Amino acid sequence: MLINTVVLFLRDTLPIFLLISVLLALPRVSAVTLLWRLFALIFIALLTYPKLGVVSEFYEGAGFELLKTLLFFIAWIGMCFLASSGTSSSSLLSIGISLLVLGIGLPNSLHFLVYFISELTRNSDSTLLFLGTTIGLGISISIAILLNIFLTQFVSLKTTHFFVSVFVAAQAANIALLLEQTDTFPSPNQLWDSSEIVSDNSEYGHLLNALVGYEATPSLSYIVVFLIALIVPNLITFLCIRQRSTPLKEAAC
Repeated sequence: MLINTVVLFLRDTLPIFLLISVLLALPRVSAVTLLWRLFALIFIALLTYPKLGVVSEFYEGAGFELLKTLLFFIAWIGMCFLASSGTSSSSLLSIGISLLVLGIGLPNSLHFLVYFISELTRNSDSTLLFLGTTIGLGISISIAILLNIFLTQFVSLKTTHFFVSVFVAAQAANIALLLEQTDTFPSPNQLWDSSEIVSDNSEYGHLLNALVGYEATPSLSYIVVFLIALIVPNLITFLCIRQRSTPLKEAAC
């Protein structure tokens, strides 16, 4: 149980800590801005958890997968708002942050709640469960702090913005996996297998998946969704920068 709990933290709750880390690396995002959204996320997760049984019954038992698909899509829309905000629009920035916290935080927190509460009620001795939770929490916080230091101290702001888009694209790419599970997308054909290098189920595999969307056996659908989720926000950023620079060039002339 100890190892399972630690791995679960790396798989399901690490993305939440990484999201906080990358958002705090952006110049106009404060801890207070994120704090009330995180409290709201916890409240929504606790309200949603008791209804998961009802949700799962929809669409021939695939309701939970479709809910997560919708939430990851909402997160991607939030990234598009963030890309559109530039340096002036605080309303777009606020909307983008809210959608990102909801879209990435809710599906991952619900996964953890399902495991944690089921293990807590099933076992009389919960010592290993709480120990694994403590270890997993410590690892997640440490990785998030190191990532934030790296983004704020060692790379440029442009690189930070690009990494945020990569991270969100990695989360949004889960849409392909979920739709493959519900047979909405065709059965996956593996493009390659790098399990011998880094396995999906290893600690490094979970970390790389959360950071950059690593999959040891990706399908074509996964690659396509990841690329679309990555390219569109960066294209929006490019067009916004170009649009803002045009009046400056005309004024200079």
